[in-house]
Amino acid sequence: MPLPPGRKRRSPSASRVTFDPDADGRLLALVRNATFISNRQLIELAERGHIKATRSAIRQRIGRCLERELIQVVPAKTIHTGAIYQITRWGLNALESFGLGISSISSETERLPSAFQASHFLDLNEVRIAFLRTQLLSEFEWVSDPEIKTYNATPLVRPFAKDYDAVVKLTDRNGQAFQIGVEYERTYKTIQRYEEIAERIETEKELSCVLYIASSSTMVARLVDSIRCPTFPICVTATGILCQQTLNATVGFLAGKTPRTSTLRQYLATIKHPL
Repeated sequence: MPLPPGRKRRSPSASRVTFDPDADGRLLALVRNATFISNRQLIELAERGHIKATRSAIRQRIGRCLERELIQVVPAKTIHTGAIYQITRWGLNALESFGLGISSISSETERLPSAFQASHFLDLNEVRIAFLRTQLLSEFEWVSDPEIKTYNATPLVRPFAKDYDAVVKLTDRNGQAFQIGVEYERTYKTIQRYEEIAERIETEKELSCVLYIASSSTMVARLVDSIRCPTFPICVTATGILCQQTLNATVGFLAGKTPRTSTLRQYLATIKHPL
C-alpha cells in the first residue's frame, strides 16, 4: 500500500519496541530503589549489574525510559554533575505490571520524594559505587531504603530495628554472611533524637553493626559521642574518607565510654567478621 507524500516507511522493529522486564525492569528498579540517581551513577551501576553489555546500550535504554516518561529529569540543584533521574508514576506502574512493585513506593503513592532530598540519596549512591570498586567488597548486596521499608512492613518477618538508609550484605573471609546497617547524616540532630535512635538500634537482632556516615569530618566526633549503644556495635566515618579509602577508612567508636579509632577493616575484625 503506498504511503502519503513525505512519509517514510518504518521498519517493523522500529514500530515494535517492547518493554523488557529483565533489562528495562532492572534499570527502572535501580532508579526507583535509589530514589534519586545521576546519569553517571546509573550507567555505572547498570554496567556493574550486567543489565546490558555496553554503556551505549545502557544509554539507549535510559533514553527509551525518558521518551516513555517512565523516568524523569528532576530540577535538583546539587554538587553532582549531569542529569538527575527519578522514577515516575508511569515507571512505577510498569514495574507493578511485571510483578516488580514494592509496597513502600507505588504508582498510587500520594506524594513522591521531593527533589530537595536528592543530595542525600546521590551521596549514598557514591558510597555504594565506592564499595563496588573495592575488590573485597565487590560481591556485596546493597538493600536500599525503599526495599528496607517494604521488608519492615511485611507480615511474618523479623524486621530491622529501624528503617535504615541501606543495609549491606557481606561475606567475611571465613565464609560467614553478615549484614551492616548504613545511616547517612547530612545534618546534626538533637541529642534527644539520637538517644531515641540509640534505644531502637540497641534492640537490633538482624545486623552485626551499624555504620554511620557523616557528611563532614567535623561531625564524626559529635556522632560518636551522641549515639551511645551500651552493647550494640556502632562506628562512624566521613563520606569523603569512606568513598576514597573504603575498608581503610578511619572509623570512630566507643570502647565502653572511651572514644577509639581504627580502620573499618580492623573494626569489622573486632566484631568477628574479618575481610
